[in-house]
Amino acid sequence: MDVLDHLTQEHRQVEDLLSRLSSSSEGAERNSLFEELVSSLDTHMKLEERYIYPMIADLIGSEDAEDAEDEHTLAREGIAAARERLEEGAFEAAIETLTAGISHHVQEEENELFPQLRTKAADQLAGMDAARLESQVDGSGVDVDLTKEELYQKAKEKGVEGRSKMTKDELAEAVSGA
Repeated sequence: MDVLDHLTQEHRQVEDLLSRLSSSSEGAERNSLFEELVSSLDTHMKLEERYIYPMIADLIGSEDAEDAEDEHTLAREGIAAARERLEEGAFEAAIETLTAGISHHVQEEENELFPQLRTKAADQLAGMDAARLESQVDGSGVDVDLTKEELYQKAKEKGVEGRSKMTKDELAEAVSGA
């Protein structure tokens, strides 16, 4: 399965989770569904940000890639708001808002961006295995295949002190924790 088909399939899974969450009741099942949603979205967004959005920026337009990343930021904020409301009440409203934002984002990707990528980046996409790419992104969002130099650059961008004396593993830890 190509990476865009995989991402589209993940969109359907997220939509299902959101639907189930919106009709769930307080308790263990809701909490479990929510954590599954958070994990799914986290990996999904990191894969898109690391591999798909740079292609969009290069081949379609940097504004489109920036808009998609901005929508990911809004999704992360929506997740945080929903997490707060898991225990405080008004969870359903937070999920409704999150669902609306994700639905808009998914429609743009599937109806505009992905079709353009299929045309403009067919060769690149053919060589991308979604399962392998997902396994390369760990829970911190740091690609485990980054070189020491790439990790150093990320550490520099984040203002990590003492980076010039760090090993690759120390840089990875500093970047993921910064």
